[in-house]
Amino acid sequence: MLVTRLTRSFGIDHPIIQAGMGAEAGPELAAAVSTAGGLGTIGTIATPPEDVRMAIRRCRDLTAMPFAVNMVTFEGAPFRDEIIDMVLREKPAAVTLSFGDPVPTLRLCREAGIRTLVQVQDFATARAVLASGPDVLIVQGHEAGGHTGRRGTLSFLAQALAVAGDTPVVAAGGIADGRGLAAVLAMGAAGALIGTRFKASVEYGCADIYKSVIAASNGDDTLAGTLLDVPFPWQWPANVVGRAVRNAFTAEWEGRDAELKAAVEALPPLGFLQRLWADPEQSINWAGESAGLVGSVLSAAEIVRAVVGEAEETLRRVPSILAN
Repeated sequence: MLVTRLTRSFGIDHPIIQAGMGAEAGPELAAAVSTAGGLGTIGTIATPPEDVRMAIRRCRDLTAMPFAVNMVTFEGAPFRDEIIDMVLREKPAAVTLSFGDPVPTLRLCREAGIRTLVQVQDFATARAVLASGPDVLIVQGHEAGGHTGRRGTLSFLAQALAVAGDTPVVAAGGIADGRGLAAVLAMGAAGALIGTRFKASVEYGCADIYKSVIAASNGDDTLAGTLLDVPFPWQWPANVVGRAVRNAFTAEWEGRDAELKAAVEALPPLGFLQRLWADPEQSINWAGESAGLVGSVLSAAEIVRAVVGEAEETLRRVPSILAN
């Protein structure tokens, strides 16, 4: 059994947090992860606040275990303030916050008695967040899927651990199996936040074709770049980029951000996105470099068991490296 400050603090069995990967990371996935002993997370980006309320209540119906709600906090995020207000009213056990300036929302959640796990993409933000007293600091490396920073996971984790003091630190980015979890635990992390592996789960709410593409990935076929955000009507912070699996869309538009922007603007609002969603090869399949470790679509419970079992096996081998 893996016991860390994360498991003790949140009353969970395993030091695994499921990432809040958009609205498709719904209550079914969050509840399945939490019931399996991790900390499940409901994604909320661009989700109408009433849908957020229903998702939280549905998750409570599905599991008695704690779960988190993910909120993005950058200026201009769709429904940002309304989602924050709804979450403050619903009071889930925890929230994960990311992007932009999370500190004001952190303070509101703390005043409401909600535990805060704050994800950062650079060291300056890590220091600012630590000064505000989060329950957990999550450091996200460039290997991550979706939106991520520009730092490598391991060096960023080591740097954050050196200044975190009593605040537990969780690693994110490039972790999809027990070997990755064992590695960051050995470094001193309290756990891992895992996204891409859970996107290829039965309970994740996207079409099966997107999961199958991730399961078939060799890990070399992801792209990190600004072009992935051009079709969307909101602007992400300058210190993050998107990462997704390469496909016909990325092949056509890579290096042509300005031309893509013109094509988007020539259509009605959301028109380009609607065209994207109609064809998986022309869509954006967010995933990290750890896609090469996925291999198959499994239930969330199977993923948790496999990751924990492999991590325990890996850590049992570590003492054999040390000379007597």
